[in-house]
Amino acid sequence: MAFTNQILTPATASGRKRQEAQPASINAPICPLCGSGEIEPAFTDNGCMLCVCNVCDLFFVDPYPAANHQHQEVSSGANRHIEILDCRRRYQGERLFYNRHFGRIAEEIEGASSLLDVGCGTGNLLERLRARPRLYRAGIELNAQAARFARQTAGCPVWEAPFEQFHSDRQFDVITLINVLSHIPSFDGLFSSLRAALRPGGKVIIRTSEMSRNISRWNQLHWGIPDDLHFLGLGTLEFLCSKYGFVVARHIRTPFEHELFRRSRWEQLGRSRVRNIIKTMATRVPGALPALKALYTALLGERLFISFIVLMPVPGKETRFNLTSAQRRIVSPINAQAS
Repeated sequence: MAFTNQILTPATASGRKRQEAQPASINAPICPLCGSGEIEPAFTDNGCMLCVCNVCDLFFVDPYPAANHQHQEVSSGANRHIEILDCRRRYQGERLFYNRHFGRIAEEIEGASSLLDVGCGTGNLLERLRARPRLYRAGIELNAQAARFARQTAGCPVWEAPFEQFHSDRQFDVITLINVLSHIPSFDGLFSSLRAALRPGGKVIIRTSEMSRNISRWNQLHWGIPDDLHFLGLGTLEFLCSKYGFVVARHIRTPFEHELFRRSRWEQLGRSRVRNIIKTMATRVPGALPALKALYTALLGERLFISFIVLMPVPGKETRFNLTSAQRRIVSPINAQAS
């Protein structure tokens, strides 16, 4: 699907007034993608400010964490804002998710001989691909418990290393980032590693959120910030491709309400006991989910989207990455607890 959104213009005077009215960080927020200081506040959730960049359209949390800090919190499960699901519950959630979405991923990997699943969780995607004996499968998962679970479940290597620091002698036909992009702190580190790990002509499959400038705090009950560090605006993908030398091979943008009110999604229990009770009740009351979807669409529809994106590198179009010393450090799979 062609991507034709334009980069948005600088903030209006009313936008600047809203920004002045919000509590500011000690340092003015800087966009982690383009480095611009032309920033507006979007909303606050879970004690964190979500900002939007007027240059590349990226939404991001303020304050924005250092990469090493983020990796450590994900690896240890120590983020005080987020309760990490136990592996068995997480696996069941992944199973329900891929029941809905595996078909589209399978279409894109047809004919591939190798696949790397970044942020593989408990390994359900890799497990499903076990039926393809000619496909070399591997995963990356920072959380040690989830990585162990994935190795047992999928029967393939799973490395416990940040992808920005990952190095392998093997290049992959397909690299997947399913519901993972928003957790990776460094765009330069991410796309540098994608270039290194992807074979010429390979594919990057991404599932992530995109949202419009009129997004509301109430488009989601729980945004997951600061565990989710950033969200794509409607113009961000075009900016990413231009900066890092990729082209969009496929782009399916689905309004969030179409995904939110699927029955199987409400059967997928999460971290909050209260929300789990509400989900259970909604699935048992006849007509409840269609009525909720109609109300949501009328009030908040067409603002938040779940996007399926396939990128391919543009041959010969390398970019200059401004990497930190931490991002330059290479971690060998042999030293990354792959076995």
